[in-house]
Amino acid sequence: MQISIRMKKDFYLLFLLTTLIFSNPVNALTEQEFIQKVLSQDTFFEKDQIFVTIKQIELDASRDSYANWNSDLTIELNNSYYDIDKDTTSRSIYEKQRHSNKQSIKLTTEKRFLSNPSSLNVSFSRRTPDSDVQRYKQDELYTTKTYNGRHSISTFDNAYKISYKYPLLKHDSNAASLKTYQRNILDLAREKLDFKDVQEGFLVKRLEQYLFWVLYEKRAGIYQNYLQALQAIKPIPADKKTLKIAIFRANTDILDNDSSLQAQKKSLIVGLDDAQLSLQSPQLDENKQPDIIATGLEQYLRKNNRRLLKQGMDIELKNLDDKHVKNQALPKLDLTISVEKNNNKGNTLTTQYDSSSVDYVSSLVFSVPIGEDVNRAKDIRIAELNLRKLDIDYTNALKDIKSNVQALAVELSLKQKTLRAYKDTIIDINSNTSLVYKNYVNQSINLKNLLDTYEQKRDVELEYIASMVDYHQDILQYNDQLDRVLPNDPIFYLLSSSNQQSAKQ
Repeated sequence: MQISIRMKKDFYLLFLLTTLIFSNPVNALTEQEFIQKVLSQDTFFEKDQIFVTIKQIELDASRDSYANWNSDLTIELNNSYYDIDKDTTSRSIYEKQRHSNKQSIKLTTEKRFLSNPSSLNVSFSRRTPDSDVQRYKQDELYTTKTYNGRHSISTFDNAYKISYKYPLLKHDSNAASLKTYQRNILDLAREKLDFKDVQEGFLVKRLEQYLFWVLYEKRAGIYQNYLQALQAIKPIPADKKTLKIAIFRANTDILDNDSSLQAQKKSLIVGLDDAQLSLQSPQLDENKQPDIIATGLEQYLRKNNRRLLKQGMDIELKNLDDKHVKNQALPKLDLTISVEKNNNKGNTLTTQYDSSSVDYVSSLVFSVPIGEDVNRAKDIRIAELNLRKLDIDYTNALKDIKSNVQALAVELSLKQKTLRAYKDTIIDINSNTSLVYKNYVNQSINLKNLLDTYEQKRDVELEYIASMVDYHQDILQYNDQLDRVLPNDPIFYLLSSSNQQSAKQ
């Protein structure tokens, strides 16, 4: 039974080695190419993109609702008939019948501005009432030589008006709508930062898997070289058993590492839904240098770290609420300027008229409630305290991130020195290994000394690769703290140009 298991194991190992040696070379996959693969997986980010789209729709709706021209059209048609039967001894003339038609149309439009709380109103109206009248005296139609008892009255009134109102202190009832629009701008920007956080978090996780993939791939090469070095030894009969055990252990290391390698690749293939990864080999830039921010770190974090940017937006949102509450506590002082032009034309019983007039009006209205609004004073105080809490959170977060970044910078500097030391050691070991092998061939040293040298070379190379991968992981963490793992692509801009234009209106 043991022989059967061992034969199967040897067969699998032979198959694995044959595949490594004679198979076609796989395609190299650099870190940047891997990043593009990850970010091309749109389905992973579709839900978060929907959140961004919803915020964009809300922003557009609040902007259009507040700042678009809002117009109203009123049309009135009125027809009336009046008739009275009157039995009187009075000889006064009175209206027996009146048939009236009234037609009017009025168009008003209002424009509000995103940059201030003022409003512009423009209106046009036209009235054309007319009446047919019969006049009686006692119970007979009143007539004279020049008047037959019947007459018509007609009027044509046109009015054009434009007015501009600016609340100098307390804003009017539309202040809440303006605040909603301003909040929606920040909400959209914050949602885009959340979207980038999701992308970067996903990318960092995959890059960590990529680095483990590199680790197992590099180990596979080291173990394979170690095995080939053992197999190249021509031992004396007394050393054959010792060499055979060393080769067996080398094969076991290869199998164990290959198990971890295949599991890591399978995880990436399934996670990214990309079968081509099985045909690719990760390539790590061993000369990669971290972009350390030596000066101006705090300024960089304030402008680029998404955690701080979002906390800053929370402060701005709270500021908007605070300003609104304080503004509504102010007295009312409204400045209004208007111009109205009227054109009137028509007739009465005895006259005709045709006139045109222009009315210029400027007014300043002041009003203030008598007594203190206790609830509003409470709201203002609570808003100020909540704002202070957010300021404290922001300051603490800045300190935490700054200290983490600085600590990682120190670690990277130390690990660079470690890697340079490993490179020097590997050069010395390679030179020493060649010398020891010649001494073994010349039978000046025994097999144990040679195996110890080979093992030392293998172990140092394994330690170097582990340190190299650890170094790259620290670079990844450093860039992650600075929120610069994502590539600088236009798709990741905080606000599109259209939104920026909206904010400026």
